[in-house]
Amino acid sequence: MSKIQLDFVLIPASDFTIGSDRRSDPKAHEDEMPAHSLRVTDYYIMRHPVTNAQYHQFIQATGHRAPLFWTKGYPADKPDHPVVGVSYYDAIAFCAWAGQETGLPVRLPTEPEWEKAARGSEGSIYPWGKEWKKGASNIDEEKLNGTSPVGKFSPQGDSPYGVADMGGNVQEWCSSLFGPYPYDPTDGREAHVYDLHNRDLLPKLIETGCTSKIESDEASMGKSVIRGGSWRESRFQARCAYRSWAAPMHRSEDTGFRCCYEPKD
Repeated sequence: MSKIQLDFVLIPASDFTIGSDRRSDPKAHEDEMPAHSLRVTDYYIMRHPVTNAQYHQFIQATGHRAPLFWTKGYPADKPDHPVVGVSYYDAIAFCAWAGQETGLPVRLPTEPEWEKAARGSEGSIYPWGKEWKKGASNIDEEKLNGTSPVGKFSPQGDSPYGVADMGGNVQEWCSSLFGPYPYDPTDGREAHVYDLHNRDLLPKLIETGCTSKIESDEASMGKSVIRGGSWRESRFQARCAYRSWAAPMHRSEDTGFRCCYEPKD
């Protein structure tokens, strides 16, 4: 039995709307438009972001480097807080290890997978609905000035599928490279350009519509998608359609990740 315990939630197959339009969301940003429909088949995503305790297990097992902000070693007083200070490379390494431990094809979610898990098939603006709700997520107006235990804002802040912390706490790495909408999985944005040998970590194109050919779009290198709001951002960034990016080596005090996987054939 694996020593790492990851709690996954099934996101059932359906069409859903990715992106925004200003008729339904006046705050929509240009890079979120146009809103358009995608179909994604079944997949599982972690209910919460990867925690300090889970990442510590990874470090102990592999000798991987510690997160940037563990300056005094493992933060034993915050085992259930999301890990931060990890790069895209660190997140991919954790996924590879977790896959070996669990026997599941664990990887980072694509941008559409993350957004669907956050907003459901009905296109909610926030994970919990179309209107802002105070006390539903850890953003700057809560004045917590840092991460909070995963699930602290459950169930009031959960997505329609019961996925927590998608509107705040930490931003999260996705597997996708940042590109314009409409979303096109064949333009290179779903190539694992930083880890080309781990092809089994890629989603399956025929099943999800979220994977491109392995050949990468070199012009997009250095723009890895980050999704979700965080403890130091506003309710604008807590919107499900909000998009951001960072260089893959980026390590921040408000950026973490969660894992997903597709059912085996």
